[in-house]
Amino acid sequence: MNVTSLPSIRFALIVCAGMAAGATRAADIEAEPGIALRLSNALANGHMMIEFRPRYNLITETAKSEKTDVFTYRAMLGWQTAPFFDVRMTAQFLHADIVGARRLNDDPTQFFASPYPLLPDPRTTGISQLFFDYAGLEATRIRLGRQVLRMDNQRFISDVDFRQTPQVFDGITVTNSDLPNTRITAGEYRRMRSVLGADSRLRLSILNLAWNPLPDHAMGAYGYWHDTPATGAQTGFSNNAQRIAGIRSEGTVASASGSKFLYYAEYANQKRIGEGDARIDAHYYRLGGGVAFGDFGARLDHEVKGSNGGKYGFQTPLSDYYAFNGFALQYTSTPPQGLRDTWLTLHTDIGKLDCFVEVHRYKSDFGGLALGREWDAKFSYPILSNLQAQLQLARFSAGADARSKNDVDKTWLALVYNY
Repeated sequence: MNVTSLPSIRFALIVCAGMAAGATRAADIEAEPGIALRLSNALANGHMMIEFRPRYNLITETAKSEKTDVFTYRAMLGWQTAPFFDVRMTAQFLHADIVGARRLNDDPTQFFASPYPLLPDPRTTGISQLFFDYAGLEATRIRLGRQVLRMDNQRFISDVDFRQTPQVFDGITVTNSDLPNTRITAGEYRRMRSVLGADSRLRLSILNLAWNPLPDHAMGAYGYWHDTPATGAQTGFSNNAQRIAGIRSEGTVASASGSKFLYYAEYANQKRIGEGDARIDAHYYRLGGGVAFGDFGARLDHEVKGSNGGKYGFQTPLSDYYAFNGFALQYTSTPPQGLRDTWLTLHTDIGKLDCFVEVHRYKSDFGGLALGREWDAKFSYPILSNLQAQLQLARFSAGADARSKNDVDKTWLALVYNY
């Protein structure tokens, strides 16, 4: 069987299961008295979801004559119903905008023409999420509609929540936890809205297996089929259709003294599918470990997004960019020479203040080019139980072999309110 046919087979199975479940429940509903009352109660007994996040953004780059200096915000209002015959609806509305003078460039197509550094937080208004959850099958949840996807540590699929407009997907997700300590997730998606607020067609299939063999230990295997010519990766190829298949393991080992030792290992490969460019062929791995005791933790990680002989670098176009390769966002598309990122993470709490610092060193996988260094910091303080102040910093210095000698400083100050 051709591996590229697997997503279509999974999609057919998922839809058939959903139709069968829906037909069964429809018969029950017809026989149930007081349908209107139960529907009214499901709506009334739901709960409201509110998020408001104003943020000040300051960005300077040595390659730009102006600095980005602007306030942005996002406001999200939603409602999740109580279950109605095992079905729960979630609807969420989003408005993101800029306050005051437009001292920024929020359009990636003007990246070179604009005198301002890029801040990809344009004005967006519309439905952020609208989906139905069906829980009428044992140990199974079926979700249909526009939804957030956060797979594993969000290295390959994420909503990129740091941006004011989250990345969301239109499709169906089926999650099953019938096997002990195991979760299986399969999904098919046909449209997405990017962090720029633009909707586009998509052919994305996912299959993810997560297993907890012991407490504080996790293993997983996954396949992500992204059969779309324009994936968002800037490779110069006319067709970037690709699939990622991989395995990972992570966990914590506690000592008698109360200290904890952390480990992480992951491997994946990326190849073309369908009409994808023949040069799409690269590997990925990450190894890391650390220690935590009391309120302090430290870890060292090494990640490689490999290169196909300098012709293609392993791409992660649906990733949470802010969780990997630095807050300064210098590697949203992997260079053809690939990327090696070695970073040290320190984390501690000082009273209620949560402190996080990372230091990165970047090199190319092919040729060993010195691409740059970066340090990042994030400080979070809870003002109230549902109101938090956040300060984030990114300082990137280009390396001797970097294609662009562009140093980047970014500062964000935000308030985050959730209800």
